[in-house]
Amino acid sequence: MISELIENLNEALSTENASVDRIISRIDQTPIQEVKQRLKQHLEETYIQKNRLKRIIIGLGGKSTEAKADLSRSNLPTTMPMRKYFSKAAKSKSKSRSKTEGNGQEYSILEEDELVQMKQDFIIEHDELVAYESLIQTVQMTNMPHQHEITILLEKSMQEEESMAYWYKIHTPLILDNLWPKMIHPSIRRGQKFLLNYVSSKIPLIIIYADLVGSTSMSMTLPVDNLVTIIRAFTHQISHVVDSHDGYVLKYVGDAVISFFPGHVIKNKYSASDTSVECGKSMINVIKEEINAILNKIYGYPELFAKIGIDAGQNAIVQYGYEQLSPIDILGYSMNIAAKITSQTGANKVSIGDNVYKSLDRKVQREFHELSISGDRWKYINYGTDKPYKVYTLNR
Repeated sequence: MISELIENLNEALSTENASVDRIISRIDQTPIQEVKQRLKQHLEETYIQKNRLKRIIIGLGGKSTEAKADLSRSNLPTTMPMRKYFSKAAKSKSKSRSKTEGNGQEYSILEEDELVQMKQDFIIEHDELVAYESLIQTVQMTNMPHQHEITILLEKSMQEEESMAYWYKIHTPLILDNLWPKMIHPSIRRGQKFLLNYVSSKIPLIIIYADLVGSTSMSMTLPVDNLVTIIRAFTHQISHVVDSHDGYVLKYVGDAVISFFPGHVIKNKYSASDTSVECGKSMINVIKEEINAILNKIYGYPELFAKIGIDAGQNAIVQYGYEQLSPIDILGYSMNIAAKITSQTGANKVSIGDNVYKSLDRKVQREFHELSISGDRWKYINYGTDKPYKVYTLNR
């Protein structure tokens, strides 16, 4: 039993060894002074935690390890869009503080990466808390010399990790307030820049509505700070999913993100319809695997659900004003249909209009079934046939 405990202690030590390198790197790279100062304090705590573990291991007759754990096993983003994003952000870290798009507008890189890194920091802290709690329980159940002293040393380390995790929990909303304006505008700018080429014309587009379920109820029951955190996390992650599929964010409307895909074949050889459906499914996955994994399971926020509506058709591109930077919007039947489809869609479901369904690969079509909607709830028609416009929803 002692040998197994020493092995577990060395595993915790390897995590602290790796954490030292990560914290030093984070101190050097974070653009936020509050984070930098708190990490400096935690770096000193981590050195002390390492020494405590070494002292315990040697006292039990073991040899302390110099190995370093692979922290990426527990903290890399889990969904494919976020993996793509993280890889892109990591490659960009060595470049300038921001890159400039073709129209001279800046696209912030460090602020985006900082949000990802802070999320990883928190997950690592949470994993370390679990590890220390497990070690303390093992020590208390094992008959060994100096049991009380070992427990006290481990509890001190656990308290320091709890303090760091609590700091992130309290300060993340405040830090997000500073990062948010720099993070969110690039997604909108990409869409506006694309549409600028088509002002006062009609073009085929696939429209995606991503709607957060239950936000009205949350607005009446949650503290406003919690509600703001939820809306920001939702719009931020959904925007990244759209970007990762080479789509464009049009705008944010309350608790909804409206995005679009040009209605033509894109570089990955999937049709725009196939890609939009994959984007919709990824939106649901990012809610389950990214947002809820943090806000719900760690912070204790309500579990979030989304519903996605997608339709395709010709749309008019309208600019409100005569200056180049005047806002640009999309008007069209498919915009209205996509919104209505979303209202008929269940939680964590993706529904599509007939125009999208007909242009899907047959294999993808088999993932959907026709949605039955009563006539009093659905009055939209197919202008080609004057029959009710069909809507399909994902089987799962």
